[in-house]
Amino acid sequence: MAALFTTPKRNDTTAGTHVAEPDVRRRIGLAHGSWRRVTRRIVAGAVCALTVSSLLMPSVSLAAEWVKVGGNKYNTAASDEAGTWSWDGADDLKLNNYNGGEIQAAGKLNVNYSGTNIVTAEWIESINVSHGTNENAELNIQGDAGSTLSVTSTEDAILSTGNINIDGAGSVNATSTGFDAINAGGDLAIKGSGNVNATGASDGIRANGNITIDDSGAVTARATEDKGIGTDKNLTIKGGGTVEASSADGEALWSGGNINISDGNQVKASSEKDAAVEAKGSLAATNASLNVNGVEYGVYAHKGITLDHANVTVRAGKGRYGGAIALFTYQDDIVVKNGSTVDAFAEGEVSAAFSTRNDRPNEKGGHIYISDSVVKAIARYVENGDGPTPYSENQDGETRREPQGENIGIVAQTSEGIMPATISIVRSKVTAEGDTAAIFALAMSADGKTIGTIKIENAAIQTPEGGKVIDYRKLRDGIYEAGQAIGTGDATVDSLYIKAVAKSTTIAPPEVAKPEDPKPDETKPAESKQNPKPEGSKPTKAVAASTTKAKTTGVLAATGDTSGAAIVATVLAGTAAIAAGTMASRKRS
Repeated sequence: MAALFTTPKRNDTTAGTHVAEPDVRRRIGLAHGSWRRVTRRIVAGAVCALTVSSLLMPSVSLAAEWVKVGGNKYNTAASDEAGTWSWDGADDLKLNNYNGGEIQAAGKLNVNYSGTNIVTAEWIESINVSHGTNENAELNIQGDAGSTLSVTSTEDAILSTGNINIDGAGSVNATSTGFDAINAGGDLAIKGSGNVNATGASDGIRANGNITIDDSGAVTARATEDKGIGTDKNLTIKGGGTVEASSADGEALWSGGNINISDGNQVKASSEKDAAVEAKGSLAATNASLNVNGVEYGVYAHKGITLDHANVTVRAGKGRYGGAIALFTYQDDIVVKNGSTVDAFAEGEVSAAFSTRNDRPNEKGGHIYISDSVVKAIARYVENGDGPTPYSENQDGETRREPQGENIGIVAQTSEGIMPATISIVRSKVTAEGDTAAIFALAMSADGKTIGTIKIENAAIQTPEGGKVIDYRKLRDGIYEAGQAIGTGDATVDSLYIKAVAKSTTIAPPEVAKPEDPKPDETKPAESKQNPKPEGSKPTKAVAASTTKAKTTGVLAATGDTSGAAIVATVLAGTAAIAAGTMASRKRS
């Protein structure tokens, strides 16, 4: 169990199911790119400095001071004879079946396109708006339904040292064979009902500020060397459309702040070599669908994960050190609530489907709350194998069955001086599996008084037979490890690698009591408020199991209602639907 309780950094050579404070991301410097990419980031930093300084400049007309079209610079209104482009000398540049070279401007520029438009450039950005003498850069792109704007460059395809706004019902296709497809030095917003396709050798879509996708159409971003969609601040996805982000060598979605997904949006994120989704802040999915496939991590949110009436499928394959965690947060909690459906799977020598840990007294974290939802959490050493291979390391020659892997379906862990780890399951169906343990809550302390707990309310442990919450306790290197797991028997265990600790468990709400079939000469009236069930009637077996098998403790405010009356009302109203599997019948996105 050594790796389970250590705190390796993300890139340490020793893998661990739980990860301590992550290291500075490896995209800085030569560890994640060539000299050209490092030089480019230095230039980008200089651009950021210019952006800040330009904010001090007085803003006069908020219009382009000049434009370049196809290499020719114009200071006053201009157009071509064919009518494929025209500039009004101020804000507006109109494109109508334009097919030509780069477009540049200083200040604010509105690009309105109709028909089929193609902008191509080499060794220079195809569309580039920079700060002017008196005006900050701002690029606005808008097109009509059925119109397209295709932009290709060996540099950034679309660049603004200020904000970028893409609106309308048309389609914008941006491709960079050398750098980013769409790059904003300020905020970036995609809205309307159109489609945006961005493919970059580095990033697909990136911004130094916030990124907001409020679009009922489709946004697709692909990256070769870095992030599919990346922002230094917050990423917001709403509007009811679809977003698909992928990367061959970086995160598909990355945020230096929070990631918020809502409004019925369908989001897919996949990475071939890294976490699919990473937020330095929190991740929240509300009334939305999220499908994630990553390496080492599926979702890595440093400041908490909240899934509220969300449909989530997440998978994590093993990283280069053998570890994998599907849903992970380090300094906050995982909350699944309000009819969410979550299917999480992780495969690796050290793996977990749900994992949260905290070893910082001034930070929240180390708690998992699941209420009124359906959760499937599976961690495997090998997805289709027979589990870890036992091995012998006893110097006396004695063979010990000690699996190499540490695989736990749902795990929460805290250290001394922190609110103890808690896994709370309320009115929910939870299926958890792990080659080492199905569910495990652990708290570490010097005196052994702090205990990690598993709390089950208005639900019963259906499998394993005779399953219950059992205690775990071990003294290791002067530190007490105390917690709970799902298992069988009454004894306190000091190892998870024993039969008493369940490797698979199913927890579900009790079935609603059904009236018995009437006898041939007897008719039973239907139960109602006016005709309640007679006193003394026996509960069903499932209800009895709820009171005998599930070890129940006090209700946690973070999981939902705090009053007993509210819990009873919710169970009566919603248990039948959950037990019938209506929430489980949701299809994976």
